[in-house]
Amino acid sequence: MAAAVRLLREQCLFTAEQLREVLGTCPAVLLEEPRRLHHHFQYAYFRMGVRQKEMVRARLFRTPFAELRNRHIFLERRGLYQTPHKGQTQSSNPKLRDILHLPEKDFLASLAHATPEEYEVFKKLLAREEEEEEEEEEDRDALDTEEDEDFESEGSKTAWQ
Repeated sequence: MAAAVRLLREQCLFTAEQLREVLGTCPAVLLEEPRRLHHHFQYAYFRMGVRQKEMVRARLFRTPFAELRNRHIFLERRGLYQTPHKGQTQSSNPKLRDILHLPEKDFLASLAHATPEEYEVFKKLLAREEEEEEEEEEDRDALDTEEDEDFESEGSKTAWQ
């Protein structure tokens, strides 16, 4: 629990007041693995351009990361969400609280202007993309390991000759 509090305070830079609000409205963050909690924060901060104050108001940590990511990327790919450039404060993006807390049918009707069928197909395609990326990463890791082993065995041959 202390690790989660330390992470939110020191790495995510929530003020003491914001931290009290987060813990009061989303006590489950205390049980969250710090690495996952940090990833959740970083996604909202860097990828979506959302600041701490808005995260607190929207109760970011009450929404599972997968749902946040699905809704955000869906809006982004439909051209309805743009990550603000560094230093940009004004944005026509939907409010984080609307992205997170509208019931799915309202999210689709009012923000995404899409049908439930379109969203379901999108989620399946996104999951497939993630699987392919993971497989490619595993293949690269395996190739790197093989190359390291080949290099080491060649080095030992050279040392003996």
